[in-house]
Amino acid sequence: MSDTAGRGSGRVSIDASLHELYKQLSEGNNPENAPFRTMKDVFMLATCLGYRRGLPKPIVGKKQQIFHFTQFSEQADMPILKAIAIAKTGDIQVLADEDLIVQIAEEYANAGIQELKAQVVDQVGQPLWSLVDLIRTV
Repeated sequence: MSDTAGRGSGRVSIDASLHELYKQLSEGNNPENAPFRTMKDVFMLATCLGYRRGLPKPIVGKKQQIFHFTQFSEQADMPILKAIAIAKTGDIQVLADEDLIVQIAEEYANAGIQELKAQVVDQVGQPLWSLVDLIRTV
């Protein structure tokens, strides 16, 4: 049985209107302007920031699929996403539903990306150094 059996599309989605922001933060050869290696990395930080705010925000507009579920690291990303899902639902049974784990992460990322934009992109200077400042204060 494949590792992706039982999952919906296996794709992770964001609000389509935010796709350019994800690209801006993760594409290019200059890490000072694009401080993330991948959109998955942007998504993970946005998810954590959204969880910290405590207000998941469902995607209500058009969705954009940005990467496949298999890009999540079993050692680094999945423990975080599973912990967030358990904390949100209060039920360990959520671990049996990877689609729900991803949906919860998408909602928190949708909330957290606004904070990431405000703290990293909308600041004067290069995004990398704004990101460093954000990490220092979290």
